[in-house]
This record gives sequence, C-alpha cells and structure tokens, in this order.
Amino acid sequence: MTVTWKKLAYLDEVATLSDEVPHDVGTTAAQGVATDAARHDHVHRLANGAVDVAAVLASNVVETAKINADAVDATKIADDAVGSEHIEPLSAKLEVNGQQLENAVLENSATDPATPVLGKIYFKTGDLHPYVCTVIA
Repeated sequence: MTVTWKKLAYLDEVATLSDEVPHDVGTTAAQGVATDAARHDHVHRLANGAVDVAAVLASNVVETAKINADAVDATKIADDAVGSEHIEPLSAKLEVNGQQLENAVLENSATDPATPVLGKIYFKTGDLHPYVCTVIA
C-alpha cells in the first residue's frame, strides 16, 4: 500500500508579501518576484455601493419560523451530563454545520499513523509540523 503524508508549511517557510506600497494595478493581476508574492498579485476593485448592505441586513434575514421554542430536545440531555465523561466516542461523522471548532488538538505522534485515512491530519512531534494524508493506493 502506498501512503503519502504531506508536510504542511508554516507561514515563515513560504512566500511572503512584498514591502511594496500598494497601488492601483487596474484589472490585470501582476505576479511577485522569486519567492515573494506581490500584494497586487490579485485585484479587488469594487465601486462604492457595489454591495447593497441594506438589502443584505434587511429584516427577516433569519427565518424565525425555523427556530422552535423547543429546539433543544431535553430528553436527549442526561440529568447528570456535566462533563466529557458522558460523551461516547463518535460512531459516525461529526457535522458542525459551518461552526468553528474551538480548543481542538491534533493527534500527536513521532511516526506516521498506522491507520492512514485520506484527509487525516496529525502533528509529528519529531519535527513539530502537521501532516495530512493525501494518497492511499
């Protein structure tokens, strides 16, 4: 079985933005030089009023009819549920619905994990870098 783990680079290990003063580059992108990326290697040109903030923030943006008074099913919460000792290991995917995951820690390992899974991420303690599994063949 062929397994490929890609080392993820830190910001100080990749191209950096140039110190050049930003200027209007029009609608044509320009590239950086060598390992330096230019601030103007892409274009953001929106006229004032291009985004109609009033329409975006109009009333009824949140459809309150979709939020029920009993949105949390109290029968699913144990009376003594106060800590993680009450949470069983996952048996299916965890859908966070676009919400941020706070205080997460990557798996720490001195070697590549014995059970590779495409997309799995771990933190290699030997070189202090995260790795992601990109190929299993």
